[in-house]
Amino acid sequence: MYSESFVMISGLVAIVILIILITRFKLHPFFSLLISSVFLGIVNNIGVAKSVDIFTHGFGSQLSVTGVVIGLGAMLGGLLVQSGGGDKIADIIIGSRKIVWMPLCIGIVSLIIGLPNLFEVTFVLMVPLVFSITKRLELPVLRVALPMSAGLMTAHALLPPGPATIIAATAYGASIGETTLYGVIISIPVLLSGAYLFPKIMHKHLNVGEPLALNETEHRRGNNERQLYRQPSLTVALITVMIAPCLMIVGTIGLDFLPKTGVVTEVFQALGNPVITLGLALVYAMIFLGRAVGFSNEEILSISKKSIVPIVGLLLIIGGGGGLKNILTAIGLSDIISNLATDWSIPPLLFAWLVAAIFRIALGSGTVAVSASGGIVAALLTAHPETNATLLVLSTTTGAMIFSHVSDGAFWLFKEYFGLSVPQTIRTWSYLVTIQSIVGLIGVLVLGAILS
Repeated sequence: MYSESFVMISGLVAIVILIILITRFKLHPFFSLLISSVFLGIVNNIGVAKSVDIFTHGFGSQLSVTGVVIGLGAMLGGLLVQSGGGDKIADIIIGSRKIVWMPLCIGIVSLIIGLPNLFEVTFVLMVPLVFSITKRLELPVLRVALPMSAGLMTAHALLPPGPATIIAATAYGASIGETTLYGVIISIPVLLSGAYLFPKIMHKHLNVGEPLALNETEHRRGNNERQLYRQPSLTVALITVMIAPCLMIVGTIGLDFLPKTGVVTEVFQALGNPVITLGLALVYAMIFLGRAVGFSNEEILSISKKSIVPIVGLLLIIGGGGGLKNILTAIGLSDIISNLATDWSIPPLLFAWLVAAIFRIALGSGTVAVSASGGIVAALLTAHPETNATLLVLSTTTGAMIFSHVSDGAFWLFKEYFGLSVPQTIRTWSYLVTIQSIVGLIGVLVLGAILS
């Protein structure tokens, strides 16, 4: 083994290489993670073949649960959108309510629709709704876009089956059901800070933007085609997106408070398992959002296939983050940093937030930030066994929300769709997620103090 100083310096160099490969040379994050991981193994005398072996084992371990959950969530989201269930939720919740309720309504709608979808997918799906509300209420586009984005970020960072929470929960061995329960609690201030507080603070900067002109012909044709099918009810649409989180919460509460007998324990363990609950939700969606509205089995299969295509790259990135995590553990860097955090008396929850925030700012992607920080933060649980693993998950994911900028694809989505300059996007989108990240940290720390 090399000295601790050498291990830390080599880890820092590997992270710098990772950043340069992604931002400067525009390599795919997965390939960049592979290169930096193998480099780290080689310089620490692990060898090329063994470094690759460690990386691939970490890749597979990371995706053993995460990949299944994200795949099921993508198919569920595709059925929700294609059947018109997402539109039904939006239309009913927003309705003709007073303008003062608009930020909360649009935030809740985007949060609900965002639960089973990837951030980018839901963002694109919500944009037409943002434009229609903007036109109906005669508001600047950012007055609607910011609450919508706040809801999406809340779902993406704090609530399963979002990739960030699943990745961190898998890395720390935390309960998905408990993560959902605590995530719902912390989501309330995080959503309100983005939907109400931030727009009030930045009201002088919101009268900007020239929204992207959507293809109205294509949009109308899609609506006419959908009229050939029956519309799903609001109840069915809501049940579809709420089955998984509700069952996981029930499973967690049942295991905590009910007698631990054989059959009862098996039932509640099943209910707390995200693969089972998402599988049940998908079966429900296929029957009541697929067949019930008029889709054939072939059309349901086609929707499922198309829904999976966008997540292939994401799964590679997530697996690559797991590979890097395994290398960091193998060379001992995770333990070294964990010991330093103990020596410096940094509270584990704050340390996890700081590590994820640094990776987020350096790498751009929140998902990559959570994956890359998992190996470092997971070692804290050994040094601090009293730490609540679920709160460690949420401190990591809230840290990975902070300051999205030019190296993040979501930054450019927001900029281009709402017609902003780079400085305007930083003052709105980047500051929005930063406020939410800080509020999320405060929520985690407060909840940690209460539980302790």
